[in-house]
Amino acid sequence: MQRRTFLKASCSFCLLAATGSMFSALPALAAAKNKVFKTTLNENNQAEIPLSLFEESTLQFVRIKGTYYDIALHKEEDSTYTALLMKCTHMDNQLTITGEGFRCSQHGSEFDKTGAVTKGPAEIPLTTYPTTVNETSVLITILNNEE
Repeated sequence: MQRRTFLKASCSFCLLAATGSMFSALPALAAAKNKVFKTTLNENNQAEIPLSLFEESTLQFVRIKGTYYDIALHKEEDSTYTALLMKCTHMDNQLTITGEGFRCSQHGSEFDKTGAVTKGPAEIPLTTYPTTVNETSVLITILNNEE
């Protein structure tokens, strides 16, 4: 077998194997994509999120109509809730979830699940919103229009 033929066949095999492994990973990636609960603010500037959403996961994402940035709502071990605005405090970029918290793709800032900065260039923690719990819902109070 000539060297050129061998290299061409080897590269084709590697490409085929890589493509196959990517396709086998697609269902896992689709399942890992987080669902977003869509809602509006009530007359008290509060978003109401059903407690039933937390039966499967301690982290939910909330999108309030008319806003650009989502809110990450995390159920803590003591059954309190933390609401974090998914907006990087460095350059106002949308954040993505990581295994340990949140990351800004623009300049690499990272935040833990409490919103504290774990890697710069951001220096300011994420914006948090007060939460209260009633019999059926978590209420997130939006204090100002930072979104």
